[in-house]
Amino acid sequence: TALIATAGVASADVTVGGNAFMGVIYNAGDATTVASTDVAHSVRVTFGASVETDAGVTFGASSRITESDNGNNGQMEHGQVNMSSGGFTLRVGATHGAMRNTARVTTYLGFNRGGVVGNDNSTTNTQTDGGNNVLVMYSMGDLTLAASTDAAGNAQEVGVAYTMNGFTLGLGANADNDAATDTEWMFKAGYNGGNYAANIGLNSDNDAVVTFSYDISDATALAIGAEFSTANGTTTTDYMGVQVSHDLGGASLVGTLGQNNSVTVAGLGVSFGF
Repeated sequence: TALIATAGVASADVTVGGNAFMGVIYNAGDATTVASTDVAHSVRVTFGASVETDAGVTFGASSRITESDNGNNGQMEHGQVNMSSGGFTLRVGATHGAMRNTARVTTYLGFNRGGVVGNDNSTTNTQTDGGNNVLVMYSMGDLTLAASTDAAGNAQEVGVAYTMNGFTLGLGANADNDAATDTEWMFKAGYNGGNYAANIGLNSDNDAVVTFSYDISDATALAIGAEFSTANGTTTTDYMGVQVSHDLGGASLVGTLGQNNSVTVAGLGVSFGF
């Protein structure tokens, strides 16, 4: 039995990787928050495995452990199981829904996995990789179609994305069995010019997310992001930030400056993958 089990493991493609960071985060505070300077660090280890059947169908699984600031919070999380064949992909578990996979634009900036400044154009009830979802996607060249549901079958999402000559368009919408919940939508438009890229994301919550990135050199990159929300005819800047990152050869030095809801924040640290 042990030999059979060992043979099964040997035929699988098993990977272990992850990332880590350390640095300093500054919060200038406001009338209700005291200014603070904190040291932050985190280690994330990711486990993955895949096998391919004789018919060419690939089955895979992944999970991860995250330990942040010695909070004793390290435990297996975000597990998912998937299968793929040709352009078809099925994912079950901790997986983003159809809307995020096709129409998401993020403003996450910071050495700490984007935690200094940031948000995205996700709507209030968007399915996230912190939930338990079933996602189906099919890609035909530059076109991607997606549909998802939570495991309980209470909320469904659909999405479509198309890329051509560097331009990308994405649109997603959801439906909830709760009749009191209106249908939500997300939209993405972007262009990738090689050493620069720009994106805009909109949603049914009247939010707008704008991002721009530019490779200053082979080792240094600039990133800018902002999110705006509109209510009662008034537009507010919720998040805004600028970041410069420099590749040290195996690790990156990242500096970030911005505002979270009018509070000035900054971060400086090192991040690396393994």
